Amino acid sequence: SRSDQSKIHSMTAYIDENTKQPIISTTHGQMRGQLRDTVYGDQYYCFDGIPYAKPPLGELRFKSPQSVDHWEGVRDCTEIAPKCIQYNHYTDTVEGSEDCLYLNIYAKKLKSDKPLPVMVYIYGGGFTTGSASRLNWGPDYFMMRDVIFVTVGYRVGALGFLSFPEPELQVSGNAGLKDIVAALKWLKINYHNFNGDADNITLFGHSAGSAATHILMMAPQCEGLFHKAILMSGTVIHIREIPNLQLRFAKHVGYDGSEDNESILKYLYGLEAKKLTNVDFLTKEEKERNLSYLFFPTIENANTVDAIITKDPFEAFAETTAWSHRMPLMLGGTSLESLLSYKFYTTTPELYDILNLHPEYVLSSEIIRKCDLLTQKALAKKLIKLHVGNEVMDKENALSLIKLASYGSYYHPMHRYMCARLQRAIAPTYLYRFDFDSPDFNLYRIKKCGRNVRGVAHVDDLSYIFYMPESFKLARDSAEFRTIEYMLDLFTTFAATSDPNVTSIKPTVWEPLSAFGEHKCLNISNEISFVDWPESEICKIYDVYYKEAGVKLF
Repeated sequence: SRSDQSKIHSMTAYIDENTKQPIISTTHGQMRGQLRDTVYGDQYYCFDGIPYAKPPLGELRFKSPQSVDHWEGVRDCTEIAPKCIQYNHYTDTVEGSEDCLYLNIYAKKLKSDKPLPVMVYIYGGGFTTGSASRLNWGPDYFMMRDVIFVTVGYRVGALGFLSFPEPELQVSGNAGLKDIVAALKWLKINYHNFNGDADNITLFGHSAGSAATHILMMAPQCEGLFHKAILMSGTVIHIREIPNLQLRFAKHVGYDGSEDNESILKYLYGLEAKKLTNVDFLTKEEKERNLSYLFFPTIENANTVDAIITKDPFEAFAETTAWSHRMPLMLGGTSLESLLSYKFYTTTPELYDILNLHPEYVLSSEIIRKCDLLTQKALAKKLIKLHVGNEVMDKENALSLIKLASYGSYYHPMHRYMCARLQRAIAPTYLYRFDFDSPDFNLYRIKKCGRNVRGVAHVDDLSYIFYMPESFKLARDSAEFRTIEYMLDLFTTFAATSDPNVTSIKPTVWEPLSAFGEHKCLNISNEISFVDWPESEICKIYDVYYKEAGVKLF
């Protein structure tokens, strides 16, 4: 009959509409997402701007995130949420909003025989900038695979990492990290609503996002919120401290009162959020010492109820009972990380006059804190001789200095962490090295260094796991697309099974690191190979020099 036909028609229309704009029930209310197409024609379900905590406004500014309120009706999760408010030094503008505690969920399937592995990504940006938006980190490649992919917005700069020691002020620091923990807790009880496996969660991040992931691996209250981790170009050995940071910052944004923290905090509460994004108050000497990011994770008072960091990571590594020792780990970086600063090293001639006068400026804040000036100078001269070949430097030595910076900031800290972990971990550790040098698709190197510079810089690997603003559609038979396939195979297979070995890399076998013998890595270049980690030899020389300077390695 006609009425039956119209019923069937309206049902089909409902199902079709529900497929295009699925409505999901969560612990805090219902939300509507959308069906989207990737650049390569795969379809996925997209839920943007899911609130996981109360907006951190008014008296909640600088404080730990508070549980999100339930909402009535169906929330529209088809619009991209604003990034957390920050200063963009490229455009000299303030972007984003203080109301920014939202996460995004991208699901390949909302129904399957068994729930899908979950991958939660933490963006980088020096804890000062960054965005969780799919416009920055498009899920197009991940959505070629059967996974649930999640990105989390967290507070950055002073709003995320200002801290005061007085417990009564309730600003103990690390609000940005606590945002991530709050998101992980919300997700844990809601994964099943999005076809995610709550017992198979991989936390991964890049640069500062990798450092955040590394810190959360050491936080006892995160046990069970994720089960494995991928650290991309970022480990934390020590938490550095900048003396009088709170007062210096307050004065920089117009404070002229007394030095007590209660008055400082009261003043900062009264400012517009955009004034708090202005964090450029370093002295000339601090800039010359290559100090850049001022607000970052801090060691909190051990009595703080929700403290994330109560001891230096260096001490946390040594704990034999730490839960992270039972967690499978994949870590690595690019083959010339600090190449990203090529323009700085090649267009700042006065840099070399400064370094010839103050060689110790090449050292990390850890060494500066632990060694006297004579020891610093002696160690710095050894490292410069190792990389440059002589002690007097000029612009011709830019690439050698870029290598030195890469070891100081990335390779040697990673080496120290691997050595510490391998003495204690019972779960496997897989080391990779991203060395694919495309003239057209290493997008950050091209953006920061120009088209004539070659090498694989910090952030270049992200071109092969995310569809980024500069990305473009590739031919499927190109070496670049093949590299995307390899990266997705390795990352999602590790997420699914805790073992990244996948058919596409055979006959190569990626073995986990051993506590004895050489550190071996999967080298991802024009070819995939399993080799001795090329950075290992120089890292061992650093070990000798650090010991001679009296610095404990791990």
